[in-house]
Amino acid sequence: MNTTNGKIAQQSKKKIADALQAVMKQYDYKEITITQLAQEAKLSRKTFYRLFGDKDDVLSYLFETMYIDCFAYMKSRQAQSYWDIVQCYFDFWEERKSLLLLFKQSHILSVLFDGAYKYSFSIFEYGHSKEEAEQFSMHLPYLLAFSVPV
Repeated sequence: MNTTNGKIAQQSKKKIADALQAVMKQYDYKEITITQLAQEAKLSRKTFYRLFGDKDDVLSYLFETMYIDCFAYMKSRQAQSYWDIVQCYFDFWEERKSLLLLFKQSHILSVLFDGAYKYSFSIFEYGHSKEEAEQFSMHLPYLLAFSVPV
């Protein structure tokens, strides 16, 4: 995936990610083509390939932005205690329940959960000190496996 970071490139990435969500309402993820995504986003295939290598890159981008939004949501709610953080986490995903159901319908929900691992360390550090995160680093993957909503 290209790491173009200009404002127009970011807007185009968002259009393509939004297009993926729109097209997934009609087609299974496996059936979606780059042409469909480009047409729905009203962008050229050339622009698509300038920004993404394939539709899996779009999915990764979409998931990454969702986790970044989740973290920003927690910060905006000024969650400090463990329970406040957990509540914010579940509130965030509850508000996106229809999108999660769409991912489930397309058999890609597990990919989202796999990505949760990567961002869970940041969320854990937000509610704990960096020292605590390092102390639990060996056990954190096991603990986090039970903290992701299924």
